[in-house]
Amino acid sequence: MELDEAILNRKTIRKFQNRNVPDNYLYKIIQSAMLAPSAKNRQPWRFYILNDNQKNDITNMMYHWASENKDIHTSIEGSANQMKTANKAIIIYTPNYHSKNKKTYYKKPDYLSLGAAIENMNLKCFDLGLGCTWLCDTLYIEDEINNYLKLDDLEQVSTLIIGYPEEVPERRERFSIDKLLINDSHKSTNKPKHT
Repeated sequence: MELDEAILNRKTIRKFQNRNVPDNYLYKIIQSAMLAPSAKNRQPWRFYILNDNQKNDITNMMYHWASENKDIHTSIEGSANQMKTANKAIIIYTPNYHSKNKKTYYKKPDYLSLGAAIENMNLKCFDLGLGCTWLCDTLYIEDEINNYLKLDDLEQVSTLIIGYPEEVPERRERFSIDKLLINDSHKSTNKPKHT
């Protein structure tokens, strides 16, 4: 698939078919993340592929948190609904550095590296005919999830839910380049329009 086609046509998918995603696809998705650039080649990504029981248990933990925290406005219940229908879920982690100096220095560059890895995963899902969404609402129960999965010294970054799309939404309007450029010192007549 052409890169421009993938970037243009990839959408965030929130409704999934009841159809199994092959395990080898999950490995291809993770391998695409591993090829992302990373600061000082630290490769600060770790991956946990949830099995069906774990995915269902964590989804129920999200519902429970939502019911116990009705006074806090979040999208966690909606994310739980999406995760429930997705066929697979991968939690993306990064090492939890203990040294204050390391933590201060490493974290921002590592978050940029992780963003690149997650975008590679998004594009690979699309390339394989899959849909996905990366959720941050699992962060509300990060400690509970880590205890449940018996994980130490890892910081949760995001959860990628994956499946075959039930529907593909229309692309939301994007801002124009003129709106986003902070300092446009050269006046080009060839600037692309937003899509």
